[in-house]
Amino acid sequence: MARVVEEERTWTTSSLAQIDDDYPVKPHKLDLQGQIKQHQHTSLKADNRGSDKRKLARIVEAYSSTVLTFVLTGLSAWTRYRDILSTNNVIWDEAHFGKFGSFYIKREHYFDVHPPLAKMLIGLSGILAGYDGSFDFEPGANYPDINYRFMRLFNATFGVVMVPLAFWTARELHMSRTASTFAAAMVLMDNAYLVISRYILLDSMLLSSICFVVLCLAKFRNLRDRAFSAKWWMWLSMMGVGIGVVSSMKWVGFFVTALYTVEDLWDLLGDLHMTMATYVMHWVARSILLIALPTTIYISCFIAHFHILSNTGPGDAYMPSLFQANLNGSDFSKNPLEVAYGSLVTIKSSAHGGGLLHSHVQTYPQGSKQQQVTTYHHKDRNNEWILTRSRDKAVHHLNNPPNNNNEHLQILKSGDILRLVHKTTGRNLHTHRIRAPVTTTQLEVSGYGYWNQGDGYDEWVVEVVGEDSRLPQDGTLRSLTTKFLLRHRILRCLLTTGMMPLPELGFRQVEVYCDQSSKPGNLNSIWNIERHRNHRRKFLS
Repeated sequence: MARVVEEERTWTTSSLAQIDDDYPVKPHKLDLQGQIKQHQHTSLKADNRGSDKRKLARIVEAYSSTVLTFVLTGLSAWTRYRDILSTNNVIWDEAHFGKFGSFYIKREHYFDVHPPLAKMLIGLSGILAGYDGSFDFEPGANYPDINYRFMRLFNATFGVVMVPLAFWTARELHMSRTASTFAAAMVLMDNAYLVISRYILLDSMLLSSICFVVLCLAKFRNLRDRAFSAKWWMWLSMMGVGIGVVSSMKWVGFFVTALYTVEDLWDLLGDLHMTMATYVMHWVARSILLIALPTTIYISCFIAHFHILSNTGPGDAYMPSLFQANLNGSDFSKNPLEVAYGSLVTIKSSAHGGGLLHSHVQTYPQGSKQQQVTTYHHKDRNNEWILTRSRDKAVHHLNNPPNNNNEHLQILKSGDILRLVHKTTGRNLHTHRIRAPVTTTQLEVSGYGYWNQGDGYDEWVVEVVGEDSRLPQDGTLRSLTTKFLLRHRILRCLLTTGMMPLPELGFRQVEVYCDQSSKPGNLNSIWNIERHRNHRRKFLS
């Protein structure tokens, strides 16, 4: 039965085909076939046009981000560079950072609270501009005939790159092109970023470096599923370099990625599919590239800083005396080595960034109302003191100023008693049972009496607590190398530099008091002789 049905179906189909072939094609059928062919041709052309549009869309997709980058960078350059010479005055902190650049060009040592990299780059811009470092960058002063335009353009370039970095960071955070462009436009049109980029400041360098670190972080974050691949290592390394650069400009760089790194390692700890060996490897990689590498860059910048600044300069007094002695132009080579009664000296605190023992004619408005004694971080005549004998041992006539011409030359040793007479005003270094003006738990130190007038509260005992290992450990007081205490003979307190400055009445200089706790290990109580003059002693060899 099935075969009969199949034969019948075959016959029917073949018969219809034969009948259709035997008869001529009718006109209306020819017209229908033409319409079908025309429709097929039109559809093919439409498909081709659609394919061309898709190809164009793919090309636009591939190059749109690049085109936007160039457009945004061009706009950024136009806003940062335009009319950059509209003012030829020293503006705002150009007075500081331009001066720092001059120090690098002249290789003069200075002191500043920030790490040195950005200021070295400002110095580099000056060298490239042909500037010789002679301008003082006084606030508001007109620029002389120096190429400050190039120095401003150099700094502005760092502000320019912030905009494309912001765009690509947004793209790495999976924002759309529209959103990424908007994010970049916010950086482009931010007035603070714009203005701060147009002058000789460190801020544009710092901000662009932070933007670079954030971009590296976003790139690295997107490679979490490809840990330890070549790109993973590359972006982790670049992030470490960026952290080192930012930290070498300001310490804020240490914290740019710190929280994310801690969170990332915490999340990895909770991954039950990760072996402990792999987790430890994550710690090792981050320790090397996010801690050791930035630290190496940071230290290298300071090595370069100290290598460049090999001459004496305005920041010498902030540094230890032995460091200053190694600077070109230092006069410490004229110091007699061993200190004697009658020597004219400056005395430096061993505290971190300690200043020089100082006094001036101004008096305390309260307390004893005697002459102020401070530590001061600049070198002037008010830092000079004459070391004289105690009154019962003095052999000079009390009607004549202290000198060492008619006295037996006696080298000072540990345990000797002396008076310190301020050379400029003639006052004696003095303390008494009156509270210090700021650190009220300690005793006030003042300038009192005169070189031929005073009492036992002007007398101090030298206690040597340290000496250079290359010199005899015999308790002799030597310039530069000997560390010593000055203990008050009667009250037994120690002459100490404080941590707090005096108010405006003391010109913001650092307070000096007599420490009643008498802790000999306190660096603020340890001193050394810095500059030493005594014509009866030979210079240092």
